[in-house]
Amino acid sequence: MNDVFDTMRESMEGVHMHTPVERIVAAGRARRRRKVTVIAVGAAAAGGLSLLVATGGQQVNAPPAGVHVQLAAFSVDSNIDGTVTVKLTKEQTLDPATLQNALAQAGIPADIRINEFCNSPVDIPGFDKVMSDSKEEDGRVVMTIDPTAMPEGTKIIAGIRARDYKPDDPSSFGAAFGLARVGDTLQCSTEIPR
Repeated sequence: MNDVFDTMRESMEGVHMHTPVERIVAAGRARRRRKVTVIAVGAAAAGGLSLLVATGGQQVNAPPAGVHVQLAAFSVDSNIDGTVTVKLTKEQTLDPATLQNALAQAGIPADIRINEFCNSPVDIPGFDKVMSDSKEEDGRVVMTIDPTAMPEGTKIIAGIRARDYKPDDPSSFGAAFGLARVGDTLQCSTEIPR
């Protein structure tokens, strides 16, 4: 459990608050006071809302569907069409376990590694239907993944080069992605792919 907190703390390094703590505490107290009022009014309206829902009316304030994770090193967002958008920030080194977990919540099994690049022992066709990528103006890599295009029993494999890994290597290589069958032994190396 402490590993999760340590990872979160490390991902927030360099983030600074400009709002005084007293102002945040006062805002929280004000929200709690309003909450009591809302509960009293909400109980009276609950009957009407349940009637609206029971008769097929549009739900108000329905919870958002899918996964929406926004961290300094990456973001993972479920889209309405079933695809998942992943954005990687080159300036931040990500925690592979945290990214794997976010992808798993979005329905995408993955094996993410930093400075280790793996290949599947068996060629699995169709990766071009699973993932497409582009770069944004700010340098972030944006990937769109379609989990429904992944062959059954497969996972995404990714090797991501950290910014400071082998700085003397002239390669501009940043990451390698592919598909592997779940349970297969991957062939991995710390050498930067050419």
